[in-house]
Amino acid sequence: MNAKRTRIIAFGVFIILTLGVVLSRFYLNVQNEHWDDKRKAVETAYEKSIMTKATKVDFFYGDEPLQIVYGEDKLGQGVIVWVSDKGIHAEMTAESFSEAQVRETVLKKAPEIEIERVLPGKLGNDYVWEVFYKKNENSGIRYFYDYYKFKDGLYMDTYRLSLH
Repeated sequence: MNAKRTRIIAFGVFIILTLGVVLSRFYLNVQNEHWDDKRKAVETAYEKSIMTKATKVDFFYGDEPLQIVYGEDKLGQGVIVWVSDKGIHAEMTAESFSEAQVRETVLKKAPEIEIERVLPGKLGNDYVWEVFYKKNENSGIRYFYDYYKFKDGLYMDTYRLSLH
């Protein structure tokens, strides 16, 4: 009886370890493409802009997919670079509306909302701040996208999603 129990436990441990290895390999394979896209975006930002240090990469999916690379130039000044298959666009953060200013603008307009994220992006031909937020309404929770010009924070448009 003891030998049988030991074999069952050993087999169970073997199955759990095998599952762990298989799942971790699957995760790494899925993530490798994502990490490669980030690495390529940073390399492009280094090659084609004044950015010398990258600190973060976000993805924006609008009319065209973009990688947003945040970083600094050689003087330590903030730079944001939009990287796409069509090219790049760079802006100095000191010469633009900041994420904090965009958040403040949205919350002044509607203090009851809950901001989910603020992200640089592109709407048509304009470089923008995209603000994704939710708002409780009588009929339920509704999600919105607001767009503000990246340079000066001027309001552009709101996209209203269906009720959740």
